[in-house]
Amino acid sequence: MSQSNQIKWPSLIVGIIFLMIAVFIISFPQENLFVITWLIGLLFIVNGFMELVVSYNIRKHTNQNTIFIMLTGVINIIIGFVIMLNIVTSTTFIIYLFAIWFIIHAIFAIFTVTQLERSNHLLHIISILINIIEIIFGILLLFNPLIAAVLVSFVLAFVFVIIGIAQIITALS
Repeated sequence: MSQSNQIKWPSLIVGIIFLMIAVFIISFPQENLFVITWLIGLLFIVNGFMELVVSYNIRKHTNQNTIFIMLTGVINIIIGFVIMLNIVTSTTFIIYLFAIWFIIHAIFAIFTVTQLERSNHLLHIISILINIIEIIFGILLLFNPLIAAVLVSFVLAFVFVIIGIAQIITALS
């Protein structure tokens, strides 16, 4: 076998791991949503500390006032800890935020006409109909947060499946 035809084991292993994680996410959607919420809290904390470091470096090298960057960093750290210490409440908030995001995105998309939609009336009508369906779906998610929780988990699982398949294809090509 030539070098180019050999299996790329790291990619194959990563691909299989991603597929296994996708199965795990689908098997336990609620628990995984709690993990996702915890990771969001952790990201807020890491981002907050990064902003504090940036604030310090800007102030050190330019003598510029960085109070707003520093304040944003502190607020992000606090938000991160609040999220991590109140997982159930934060998860509920994220679910409602997801539903509201669906609605707002669809409303903006209805009023945003792309160049392609300008040139194709049928495509424009289809785009409007899809966005109306998205608004209805967002409203349904607001009134049934369990569906939103499962949807977030399934979307994440789908992304992991795509990444896993891509890694396996890379490993075997």
